[in-house]
Amino acid sequence: MTEQSKIEAAAPADRAASARRNALAVPWSAEFEASEHPDTARHRIQRDFIMTVSGLSREAVDKRYTYLQRLIDKAKEELAHARTASNEMRLAAMQSNLDELVAYLAGHGIHAKLPNRNGENGSPTIAHFFVIDEVPAFLGELGFLVDQWYEKEMVKVHDELLKLTGLAARMR
Repeated sequence: MTEQSKIEAAAPADRAASARRNALAVPWSAEFEASEHPDTARHRIQRDFIMTVSGLSREAVDKRYTYLQRLIDKAKEELAHARTASNEMRLAAMQSNLDELVAYLAGHGIHAKLPNRNGENGSPTIAHFFVIDEVPAFLGELGFLVDQWYEKEMVKVHDELLKLTGLAARMR
């Protein structure tokens, strides 16, 4: 028997012996080696759920905040057009935009007092329009109120996250 054939003949016996040794050293099955521990799986699934729920909540708040900021930017553009144009159509467009903005904000619990109207101070054709010099301060106030609303909504998302993780009970 050649040296090579002796090695080949001994190889299956060595494999069987090493498999027996490994089988005795490992108390669990081969399927368990590739699986995840039940507690680890529970924590991973719980974390994924919590991150998904909080992500959805935050995404909704972010979308509303972005929309509100766009409405304010649109109102600023209308204000610029109303200042440069001397016709009533631009003033009416600005006023319509501000009315829409205030109504939408009121739906989110943000209440703001509209700027004063021209009334008897201006010509009779523009008496029912807003005083154009008060609109920038009004838009600045709205921006501030929207930022405060956003912070409150983010606190709600944070509190929801604490409840889902069970940290709210531990922090008391």
